[in-house]
Amino acid sequence: METTKINTILFTLVIFIFNAKVVFSNENHDSEKHPLTSTVSCPQESDAKGRRYLTAGMMPSEVMFNELRHNLPGLKNLNNKQIMGMMKLMGPNYYWTFDKKNPDQKTGALILAHGFGEEGDLEFHNSMTDISSKHITTLSLGMSMMTSKHIECALFELRQSGAEKIYIVPIITTPHNTLAQQWEYILGLRNDHAYAKVKSFKPDDVVFLKPINDHQIAKQIVLDYTKEISVNPKNEAVVIIGHGPVREIDNQHELEIMENLAVYIRENGKFSVVKPFTLQDDAPKEIRDKNVNQIKQFMENATLDGKKVLMVSNLMSGKGIQKKIYKDFSGLDYEFNPKGFLTHPLFKEWILQSIESSDR
Repeated sequence: METTKINTILFTLVIFIFNAKVVFSNENHDSEKHPLTSTVSCPQESDAKGRRYLTAGMMPSEVMFNELRHNLPGLKNLNNKQIMGMMKLMGPNYYWTFDKKNPDQKTGALILAHGFGEEGDLEFHNSMTDISSKHITTLSLGMSMMTSKHIECALFELRQSGAEKIYIVPIITTPHNTLAQQWEYILGLRNDHAYAKVKSFKPDDVVFLKPINDHQIAKQIVLDYTKEISVNPKNEAVVIIGHGPVREIDNQHELEIMENLAVYIRENGKFSVVKPFTLQDDAPKEIRDKNVNQIKQFMENATLDGKKVLMVSNLMSGKGIQKKIYKDFSGLDYEFNPKGFLTHPLFKEWILQSIESSDR
């Protein structure tokens, strides 16, 4: 169990992570198709639970540290040692394999996520067991800020296990954040990196799937979570709250996606009103505060109008910014369902459907 102090630091780190400018990179992508031997030194052993951690390598170059300072304003005044300390607090980059369930399996699923802490990662791993019954499956966890080795090694091991085609599943709500951009850079889908320039490669046996966005299953998950706390839909106002990106143009795109969720919830749940909002949780304080105040105003007006206020989210994890949300709206009369997409039974169905539809 993480301490309150570390949780506080991690919340601060998230602000640094996503508040990033994208930098154009002239680095060519590795055009190797899908090598049968690894070009990096991958872990040879796993821990008792099957996790494979990267061994400590050489100290990152000064260029890499300077890129992080440039792309993450919160790191601007930190020295190299302080930055490395913050990287450590964010958790390791590692991968976690599942045993191959069927010798005839020929497709792989590489599931990318930023990590949810040791307890959250274990819960996440357990929830993906059904995926491994159909595809050779590996989780690759970590922010990928200063390395892509955990992704490269995970791909290598999937191939070694017999995967002839590998589906990359990004565990993010929408593509409008810098982590998604870094993953796309690593896999040769864009020429710009969001954090530091790391090794990138463009294998021809990989299919990068879209995030869940406003997929029908996303709509159903949010509706299910709303119904769990609903008593009288016709007299209830629903807030769908999202993390939100930093840049306003990205935020508008995300709100458009969330509006599609809201329409579905309103029409199928018969609620009085459903309104999407984003916190822009990693934006400067004045932007986030403005969003919180707008949400409060909506909630207070609904209460004055005699409506019961419900709050749900499109967050992936139930153990992320929910503590901050409770604090933001403390004292208001509302009901919050803090569950994230990952724990809903339909989420793994979305993964399977995405792979199957991409394979047609």
